[in-house]
Amino acid sequence: MKEEDQYHLNNIANYISEIESYVQGMEYQDFQGEEEVRMTVVENLQHIGQAASLLSEDFTSQFTDVDYHVLDTFKAVKFDNAWEHGHEQIWSVITNDLPQFRDLIMTETERADIPEDDDLMEQ
Repeated sequence: MKEEDQYHLNNIANYISEIESYVQGMEYQDFQGEEEVRMTVVENLQHIGQAASLLSEDFTSQFTDVDYHVLDTFKAVKFDNAWEHGHEQIWSVITNDLPQFRDLIMTETERADIPEDDDLMEQ
């Protein structure tokens, strides 16, 4: 596996963890009322999408348990009036999809025998 793929996977996992830390202990109603949290979530979803789009084709074709296309679409998420009416959809992504993606990414990382290296995040 390419070191660059490892770097992008670590980024995705870290962005997911950051989103989870922002919404920890929140219910949907809390999320609706916290514009700053929603904006931060959108920014992190965009980062996830960008990192997913940079994974090599070799990697994504080899490790197929994650739907990288779905992750890639996150880079187009915008914080605008249209999104403001889609809180339920984003909340579902946060509470259902992201934990599954994180777990799958960690499984792929283990399967590829990639050491978790926080130093890669500081590059």
